[in-house]
Amino acid sequence: MSISFLFRRVAMLQQPHIHAFSTSVVLFKGKNTGGGKLKTSKHILSDADLSASSSDWLSLKAQYDKLLIELHELYSKQIQLRTSSLAFEELSVILPPNNKAHQLKELTQIIQKSPQMFMIDMTRHAQYIPNVLEAIHKSGLNVNPQQDGTTLYLPTPKVTREHREELAKNAKKLADQIVVKMREAYSKAHRNLKKQEKSLSHDLIVDLDANLKHRLDGYIAQVEKIRSEKQKDLLDSTFHK
Repeated sequence: MSISFLFRRVAMLQQPHIHAFSTSVVLFKGKNTGGGKLKTSKHILSDADLSASSSDWLSLKAQYDKLLIELHELYSKQIQLRTSSLAFEELSVILPPNNKAHQLKELTQIIQKSPQMFMIDMTRHAQYIPNVLEAIHKSGLNVNPQQDGTTLYLPTPKVTREHREELAKNAKKLADQIVVKMREAYSKAHRNLKKQEKSLSHDLIVDLDANLKHRLDGYIAQVEKIRSEKQKDLLDSTFHK
């Protein structure tokens, strides 16, 4: 985006009764000023205007969309009433010396001995057994591994009310982690925007930042909707056996 283009936008923003961007509805209500009405300040920018005015938005949107997909994948693999081998195969294990993440299937094969039991033979990588155990405990799969030498046995939990409630807690934990990542991405974009104070007007920066925050709130609402639906599905009494 050229400097002249930015200056034209700033000039338009500073003219009375003229908005620099196409908008939909008024939002961003401020604090109550005492008169019974909330003071409104900014407008929602269209995606096209926000993309043209903030170089961070498209990257930020891509990160948000990717995180929503990540949450769906985590739920499909880790938050299920009946554990599948895929949940273990794609389990992320942090290994020394570089603390690099590896999928468990890269280290060994997961064998289903029975509908109620999985087995992991760690003979070839016995030194990583503590790392694998730690990954299982932190996974949210609600599985209590049992070790016999270099073999790990993973009994699948019975579908009890307690198991459902534990999975529902883990579903919230995973959703909270996604929200944290979204907030971190927004914070980075916010800092980048603040660095442009010499080339952009204060009003324009405030307007753009408010729009980025509004988009963040919208994505967080999507995360909460996904979490709520998953928890409802887990705790629904119709699933009781």
